[in-house]
Amino acid sequence: MTLRADGLARADGCAACVVSRRTFVGAATLAAVAAVLDGCSSPTAPSASGTSGGPITVKLSSFSALANVGGVARVDGGSGSPTALVRSGASTFTALSMICTHQGTTVNISNGGFFCPNHGAQFSATGANTGGQRTGSLQSFGTTFDSSAGTVVIARPS
Repeated sequence: MTLRADGLARADGCAACVVSRRTFVGAATLAAVAAVLDGCSSPTAPSASGTSGGPITVKLSSFSALANVGGVARVDGGSGSPTALVRSGASTFTALSMICTHQGTTVNISNGGFFCPNHGAQFSATGANTGGQRTGSLQSFGTTFDSSAGTVVIARPS
């Protein structure tokens, strides 16, 4: 039997191997906090569910930026994955996921295109990578324009 400096004994003879209750509780608390923070962070890569949310119908009159060709607006309304709509012509639109393909960060609308605040990737209004961190293009979705209703349906996966 070995006696430690604090007077406690260990039957296996390893005085240095004993962990105090304070050390154990502190380490366990740090591990729990790390697990919670890890669960709150962005995914390392976008997944199929990261671009889901199902189809959405966008009423163009609700987004003044879409009144003119070249206009860009975030149109998901908080339902599912962040989604942008770009007016590419008088009656044509491009819908894009606003999830960066590099690390899954939500990109910002910037100068008629997109910018990833996490690592500096830049994307055109078509979703193509144009600078900064080399990465793939933003995911695009099909669109259907109904001129009489003034709406665009974006075909996002469910």
